[in-house]
Amino acid sequence: MEEPTHLAQEFLVDDLEMLKVIAHNTRLDILQSLKKPKTVKEIARLLKLPATKLYYHVNLMEKHGLIQIVETNIVSGIVEKKYQVVARNYRIDDQLLADQSGSTENVYQMINAMLDVTRSEIQRTMQITQQNPFDASRGILWRTSIRLTPEQYEELYGRFQALLDEISELNKEGLEDGTDLYGFTLAWYPLVPPVEDES
Repeated sequence: MEEPTHLAQEFLVDDLEMLKVIAHNTRLDILQSLKKPKTVKEIARLLKLPATKLYYHVNLMEKHGLIQIVETNIVSGIVEKKYQVVARNYRIDDQLLADQSGSTENVYQMINAMLDVTRSEIQRTMQITQQNPFDASRGILWRTSIRLTPEQYEELYGRFQALLDEISELNKEGLEDGTDLYGFTLAWYPLVPPVEDES
């Protein structure tokens, strides 16, 4: 029996292909289930899914370095593997979008993947808890557009960046006991309004 590998504090998703792998309901559930080592059969019992449906996802996640084998045993002549996450936290690199400036299609795929992760996490939470995560001051879902002067934009952008830095630092502390898990998605971008046809 192998000793479980020490978990990194954070795993940075900094590759588009890896983001596509992680942006899937079942694979997000697998990640959440592997805070402690489990076999595919144990994951299947926990997620109430047939093990045969999970092998493809587990193999894909291992191939991309999102999970790791931490133990192998021989059970009835068959090699049984136990998997675990590679880090306590997974974070999508905020430079990933910026690095896709040469490819519009990659930017579209990245946006879809990031929003898919957000949607999947919210759906899973609602299915499990049977509650609206935006009730009773527990969550925020908000969408607007705003007109700003360049000075106002710089000031607000700086405040958002400071908040993101604070969240990143809290994430690095790696507190586990007595904490709750929250998702956070932020999009801040220039808008081009529709141009009226003057003909």
